[in-house]
Amino acid sequence: MFRRLLFCAAALSALHCHAAVTTDEEHEHIRIHHLKRLVDKLVSDPKDLELNCKYESEIATPPPLNRVALTFDDGPAPGATEEILALLQKYHISATFFMVGKKAEQYPELVAKVRAAQHSVIANHSWDHPNFHDISAAEQSSEVLRNEQLLAADLQPKLFRYPYGNSSCETNALVRARGYRIVGWHIDSCDWAYDRTGTVDAKEALSCGVPAQYRSDYVGHVVAAARAHKGGIILMHEIHPNTLKQLEAVIVQLQAEGFVFGNVQDAEFAPSLR
Repeated sequence: MFRRLLFCAAALSALHCHAAVTTDEEHEHIRIHHLKRLVDKLVSDPKDLELNCKYESEIATPPPLNRVALTFDDGPAPGATEEILALLQKYHISATFFMVGKKAEQYPELVAKVRAAQHSVIANHSWDHPNFHDISAAEQSSEVLRNEQLLAADLQPKLFRYPYGNSSCETNALVRARGYRIVGWHIDSCDWAYDRTGTVDAKEALSCGVPAQYRSDYVGHVVAAARAHKGGIILMHEIHPNTLKQLEAVIVQLQAEGFVFGNVQDAEFAPSLR
């Protein structure tokens, strides 16, 4: 019995260690993409970026006044998806879940729970979340279509978000021809950076638009960004524990400041979609 307990403890320790390594690797991966976007914007002619359709996910169109929409990328994720759905139900609000096809295939029961919630929307976030700037047009097409094949019955309306927000002219044309609207964001919660240490460093803050006074205050940053934009589509990720831990505080504070929760499929948000 004792030997079995030792084995279980070792297994749990290894699992925790693996999770920590995975989180660190993921943080660094996202950080690289964010900083690359920042450098591109600083050194490139905006017309060149627009011509190459590289960062269309960042929305310049003003949102509907004092209306916000929650969006969650990179799920479904066991434990996280259920927790988010419970909070949405508690506060009678909806959200859009941009699902990675590979994870949706692995956790069909979680897709079913989002579907059963009715008030929330399931959307396409590629098959396995590559950087579309690093793969061929044919591979990009496969990423979209493979996810679509799996989630076809749930893609109503058809909404697509690029991994890392890294867009391309070829995939823009593909998804629009297939009836999708491309969904970006007004507010980058920068949850991936906060999740690691609770504090965003200077470069991460610059890439996410986090003012200095909120670099250690996730809730404050999200609410301040909503205030500055007077509403907007909020980018979050359901895979980050710190985000889940503070999601209720974000909801409560936004409501306290008079923001009304909607969904990206609402007519008021249509001008913000691409």
